[in-house]
Amino acid sequence: ENVKYLKGKTFTNNVVADPDIMSAVKGATLLIFVTPHQFLKFDALQTAELGPDCKAISLIKGIEFEEGGPRLISGIIKDSMGGMDTSVLMGANVANEVAADEFCESTVGFATEGAGAVWQKLFDCPTFRVGKIKDVAGGGLCGAVEKGVAR
Repeated sequence: ENVKYLKGKTFTNNVVADPDIMSAVKGATLLIFVTPHQFLKFDALQTAELGPDCKAISLIKGIEFEEGGPRLISGIIKDSMGGMDTSVLMGANVANEVAADEFCESTVGFATEGAGAVWQKLFDCPTFRVGKIKDVAGGGLCGAVEKGVAR
């Protein structure tokens, strides 16, 4: 249970908390990034023993502004993870609505068809419908704009 942000909503039995990032991702073939962007840390992940052809997806809405200009969070993840195939999942959803099983919709923005199919199959369910589009940047920008409008 996330007592700070989703009080009263418990995780399913297959979700296990592991404070050791190296242990948590060992052998992983899919990485889901869903933390506030200011807390992203890649030092340990760059040396992690990941599974073959590991893919990543970012549920993080926002843009970082660097000297060279704006950067999407998915691009930062991709570059930090050695060019890993990185997709985005964006929609006008609020975590407590998703946790309450209220009807929500999102879109996977992907670079490769295989990644798009995997992520759509993983997230899509009757109360959380997931479409897909071959456009990581477009999906990420829509999420960043939605975040700004929602404020």
